Amino acid sequence: MCTMELRAEFLQSINPLFESDSLMREALDLIKGLLSREKKAQAVVAQNDSDEEIETGLRQAFKELKAVKEGKIETRDFFEVVNEL
Repeated sequence: MCTMELRAEFLQSINPLFESDSLMREALDLIKGLLSREKKAQAVVAQNDSDEEIETGLRQAFKELKAVKEGKIETRDFFEVVNEL
């Protein structure tokens, strides 16, 4: 079923709700609950993305540390850097 068909069916299904204030309030509460759950689910996905970014950063840091230990990258003393500033 395509998006347009879903929209049409949805609108036909909710049409009887407009005849009752109590049904409209209940439907509105249900819709708000659905939207809230969707927003929370998106936040979890965003958090997972952040975790992946952290993991990628850590992997890169460990690769650089390994290269330093192998002498492939030269480092400077902390105090040299501070004095340079």
